Amino acid sequence: MEQMRKKIFDSVLILVILILGSSLSLFGQTRNSEQRTIDDKTRDRLLQEYLDKQDEVEQSKIHEEMKIRSQIDRPTADYTSPAMYEDTLTYRSMLPDSLSDSLLTDEEILDTIPDTTLKPFGFDLFETLYEDTAIPTDVADINDYILGPGDNLLIYLWGKVEKEYDLTIDRQGNVFIPKVGETAAWGMTIEEFESKIKNKLSKVYTDFQISVSLGRIRSIRVYLTGEVKKPGAYTASSLTTLFNALYLAEGPNERGSLRKVRLIKNGKTSKEVDLYKFLLEGDSQGDVRLSSGDAIFVPVSGPRVTITGEIKRPAIYELKGSEKVSDLLAMAGGPTALAYLNRIKLDRLSPDDERILIDLNMNPDNPDGIDDIVLQDGDILTLYPRYEEKLKIVSVAGMVKHPQQFERNDSTTLLDLVKRCELLPADVYYERANLFRRYPDKTKEIIPINLHDLLAGKVNIPLQDLDSLHIYSIDVVKRDQHVYIKGEVGLPGRYPYYNDMSIIDLIFLAGGLGKNAYQLNVELARTDYLGKVTTQQIDITDPGAEKIKLQEDDHVFIRKIPNWFVHHLVTVEGEVKYPGQYALLSRQETLYSLLRRAGGFTERAFPKGIIFQRTSIGEGLIRQNLPEIIANSQPMREDSLGNIRKLEFIKFNPENVNRIIIDISKLMSSGGKEGDITLQNGDYIYVPEIPSGISVMGAVGAEGTIKFEEGQKVRYYITRAGSLNRQSDKGAMKLIKADGKVFAGRGTLNKRVDLGDAIVVPTAIKKDRNWLNIISQVVTITGGIMTTVFVIDKL
Repeated sequence: MEQMRKKIFDSVLILVILILGSSLSLFGQTRNSEQRTIDDKTRDRLLQEYLDKQDEVEQSKIHEEMKIRSQIDRPTADYTSPAMYEDTLTYRSMLPDSLSDSLLTDEEILDTIPDTTLKPFGFDLFETLYEDTAIPTDVADINDYILGPGDNLLIYLWGKVEKEYDLTIDRQGNVFIPKVGETAAWGMTIEEFESKIKNKLSKVYTDFQISVSLGRIRSIRVYLTGEVKKPGAYTASSLTTLFNALYLAEGPNERGSLRKVRLIKNGKTSKEVDLYKFLLEGDSQGDVRLSSGDAIFVPVSGPRVTITGEIKRPAIYELKGSEKVSDLLAMAGGPTALAYLNRIKLDRLSPDDERILIDLNMNPDNPDGIDDIVLQDGDILTLYPRYEEKLKIVSVAGMVKHPQQFERNDSTTLLDLVKRCELLPADVYYERANLFRRYPDKTKEIIPINLHDLLAGKVNIPLQDLDSLHIYSIDVVKRDQHVYIKGEVGLPGRYPYYNDMSIIDLIFLAGGLGKNAYQLNVELARTDYLGKVTTQQIDITDPGAEKIKLQEDDHVFIRKIPNWFVHHLVTVEGEVKYPGQYALLSRQETLYSLLRRAGGFTERAFPKGIIFQRTSIGEGLIRQNLPEIIANSQPMREDSLGNIRKLEFIKFNPENVNRIIIDISKLMSSGGKEGDITLQNGDYIYVPEIPSGISVMGAVGAEGTIKFEEGQKVRYYITRAGSLNRQSDKGAMKLIKADGKVFAGRGTLNKRVDLGDAIVVPTAIKKDRNWLNIISQVVTITGGIMTTVFVIDKL
């Protein structure tokens, strides 16, 4: 028992060693090739990663481009039916469905109010470039200007004495004049100072005139505080006014008041200015000149109300006292001409912090008086437009010279309206016009009108308010009528139909008959009103054919003359006596006949290698979708990385199937009775020269052409070409005969080779091995065997 167990163990161990040895041998055989290709795989992987990144970039660009296009280029309908009244510009505004009803809903009224964001009134005054107006330099009107330290005075004397003084008032308020001495100027006007200095100079000079003007102006320091955009201390000229100073600070901010601006001098309020008087009335009395040390204080705004809608100056207004609705309307410039004063909506916050709506009647003609109530902080006043239905009018649109609205009186008739709008005779569809009428109960009616009868005085209709007449175009109402001609004419296609049009007229319009047109059997197809198709055979050489009149949508077919043969061309090149193009004598002409017309073969010709190509073969296969069928029929396999790859065993090339194999020996020896072929248009025949040897190509030691040896086989020529190399696929070896026949397979080595033949040795296809699966299987088998050995050993 122990010996048997030992023998089994030794046998299993030998089996394991053999399996591992074969696996390692197999691994060793492919290791070198794996190492040789590792760089190529790494390169391919890196290249693929780069291409993937490039694809992502391109896709991103395409996505962005499509996104932009989707925002710019909106999709449109492929076909848009023509508008019935596209000939007039005013038609769409006068369609009966677009005529407004007599009353508007609240939603429609709200839609008429412009949706804009209102700003506090007067703030745009300070949105201009304040630097241009903040520091005044114009001193043309300085009669009330008070001189002070720093002012520059220019004094001119002329007469018996000519003098010029350039003086500056010092800090004590004095100026020094030669021969006169110090003179006080502070607190005086220019006029007062001129009178004073003239009196003093009169004691020194006689018979002179004097002129005193202001040169450089002194600077002052003013302060802007409170609710201004840029509070602070500013240095300005002594001509600066309160408005100028506000410009320096860019005006009040959104919380600031325009109605209670205070001027503070020496710590006390000197003046309170209401800028609304300047903005609304142009009153500039509050624009006083400032002194050094003055301060301007802008407090927080008082109560504010909003007015919008049909008002001339919609904005947010500040209240100063107990202003009423009429006061606000006046500040806002008054209602527009379209304002509906019988109902002004007041939106107000109640003491309970709830929004309430109050309807106010501000119509001065209201017998009960106007609702002129006192406004509160936060009130919103909205003025709606009034609706005025236009009465005593009628309108006309369409094919008229004056498509517009007209006045209607009690005697206005439809004929009067047609005469006033003036029809366009060449384009009007007289059989019918439409009069659209709307009644007070909102019902609508279409009244058909025959314009022939109307103009002849047979019918006439009194018009009512808002009647709308529509005159149609004959081109729109009556669609274009056509007839069709196809076949052997100069210009087949669709042609306009004319009254009393004959089949001969249509042929003439289509450019006349073609030279191969069969005139004895022209077919006319017609569809009746029941949709039944009838045909008629016409001999157009018969003089009576001129009397056959066409109808709308008739189809005329001109056939070819039966058995009409247009000469076809074939090409013969190579070693024939007269190479070139030949016109076939008939549809039945054959290759043997053509070779005889070409003078037969030359002395250098190699007839066995004749090449006969017919392009129509490949074109026919393409029309049958053969390339797509072949592509979808290729086998698939999965490589070691899990990638699905298609094995392209068949590659379709139309030119490869165009050649027809010809047994030229049988053809020529039988005098064309055997192996002949009927020619077609476009056929190509080539007769090569006698070849110089046998061509050997593919996986051999040295490709080339080897001298022909009579009676030798493929093996002989492969040996002469250096024998097969390690990459050759013996099973796929091919012997291509001169006439186009092919022998393939291992038995090819023993095939006899004739002059003009070629030998092709393909390269063997490398098989991918999934080493991960192989090693996994070996380990699994080995583990199983070792487990078995262990179990046996324990027995």
